[in-house]
Amino acid sequence: RAARARRADAALTRIASRAATATALGDGLTALVSGLTVTAAALVGAQAVADGRLSGVILAVVVLTPLAAFEAVLGMPLAVQYRQRVRRSAERVHEILDAPEPVREPDRPRQAPARPFPLVVKGLTARYAGQDRDALAGVDLTLEEGRRVAVVGASGSGKTTLAQVLLRFLDPEAGAYTLGGVDARSLDGDDVRRLVGLCAQDAHLFDSSVRENLLLARKDATEPELRDALARARLLDWTDSLPDGLDTLVGEHGARLSGGQRQRLALARALLADFPVLLLDEPAEHLDLPTADALTADLLAATEGRTTLLVTHRLAGLEAVDEVIVLDGGRVVQRGPYAELAALPGPLRRMADREAATEELVGAR
Repeated sequence: RAARARRADAALTRIASRAATATALGDGLTALVSGLTVTAAALVGAQAVADGRLSGVILAVVVLTPLAAFEAVLGMPLAVQYRQRVRRSAERVHEILDAPEPVREPDRPRQAPARPFPLVVKGLTARYAGQDRDALAGVDLTLEEGRRVAVVGASGSGKTTLAQVLLRFLDPEAGAYTLGGVDARSLDGDDVRRLVGLCAQDAHLFDSSVRENLLLARKDATEPELRDALARARLLDWTDSLPDGLDTLVGEHGARLSGGQRQRLALARALLADFPVLLLDEPAEHLDLPTADALTADLLAATEGRTTLLVTHRLAGLEAVDEVIVLDGGRVVQRGPYAELAALPGPLRRMADREAATEELVGAR
């Protein structure tokens, strides 16, 4: 990683050096040509004055005219550089605009069901554009009201892909995905996301107050409802300790909060939105192990009785969920209650052993 950082730094240095060289040459040439032009005008003008063909006042005008003319072209070297930057930026924008759409919205969306239960995924297969293999293959999942399911697996196993399909950020290649018996692909994407809500690992926090960030979920929420959401996310005591309480500013992207506080605030916002199905995508990612495990425990406590799909690579606290699904290479390799799977030789047991070894290593340090 240090070597990659050095290579990236060297590349940026070369780019900056080329830009500085171009600017220096452009500015130098402009100054040189401007100076030579002024000198030539002064010589010609002085000779004209000596011959009596030009007055002294007009000579001043003749000398200053090239300076005024060159002011119009002083910005050209910089304009050339900005033209290159804008062209590269336009290429990146066009790459996005020309990319195939990952989701095709129906021409005539169906009416969304009042309740999404049961949420059923059958034989789901999904692949990203440009990839030569399926990210998910033959996945089955059923979420009844109040049921909590955890999806675990190593990075690249297909966990996030499943979340993207459920949120209609990605269309499946094959298989069925229904909400309350209605094909999700026949529904407007926003309608699907009103039934299946997301609390992501990188949930955005705006440079505003705690209150305003919560009200994004439900703008008409009352003070007691805001405090209840914060209490369920185990954030109320911290909020009450702040000088301005709910009106405390969180900073850009939540910069004034710790990683755990940012995730808890995102959870409180998701709970306040009261989605029928709550999807938690790697909520403890990027946190140290004790904080991650404490957050996971609080997440599971806050979602008790609520239909929840927890996507995670951590196993701590999963005894509280109804079912654990283990993904590997986009396929379901194990499923069942956590205690049952952890007692049997298999993928989940190996994951638990690796997690325990990691915790011992961290504890030893």
